[in-house]
Amino acid sequence: MLEALAGSADLRPFRELIGRVEAHDSGHNSDLIRTLRAFFAANANASEAADRLYLHRNSLPYRLARVQELTGLDLKDPRARLALQLGLLATTTERSSKDEVEHP
Repeated sequence: MLEALAGSADLRPFRELIGRVEAHDSGHNSDLIRTLRAFFAANANASEAADRLYLHRNSLPYRLARVQELTGLDLKDPRARLALQLGLLATTTERSSKDEVEHP
């Protein structure tokens, strides 16, 4: 069910949100997408996410603030977190599809 949703054109605005973060990562050699994935994998627990990323616990809030600046979303808002998770889902599915085509 999620795979079908991930490929949907309805997720384009969410892909665009993540696209801003990906562009920043590319241009600044940062790890904001990886940080977001760890944050969501830790159920939005910043301390646990920092541990998973082997970061000092003060580094994670800085990175999450940068994501907020880039997207205009408040990560304290569950709807904003959902929007970012949908964007990550959509871009992960796109990347997987490209990898299958490029590496048969």
